[in-house]
Amino acid sequence: MSRPVVDYSKSFRRKLADGRTSDQALSELRVEGASIFECIATVRSFHGCSLDEAKRRVESSTAWADVRERTEASLRSLNKDDEYGS
Repeated sequence: MSRPVVDYSKSFRRKLADGRTSDQALSELRVEGASIFECIATVRSFHGCSLDEAKRRVESSTAWADVRERTEASLRSLNKDDEYGS
């Protein structure tokens, strides 16, 4: 059973109002249990940007750098498999 999606918009706004950078706020949301998808939805709502832009902002943050690095490594591995006909 999956957990319900939580709206972190108010928490994100509060953190920014308290002087935190967007990256610091995203890091704190992650510590609080926010998923990368919830962070993307929060950034999209806050900035009024497209899904692609919100995804880029979250994935380029240091808060989610480890996820980005694992994803890129997995994609490189898939590309190598394709090159060798696996």
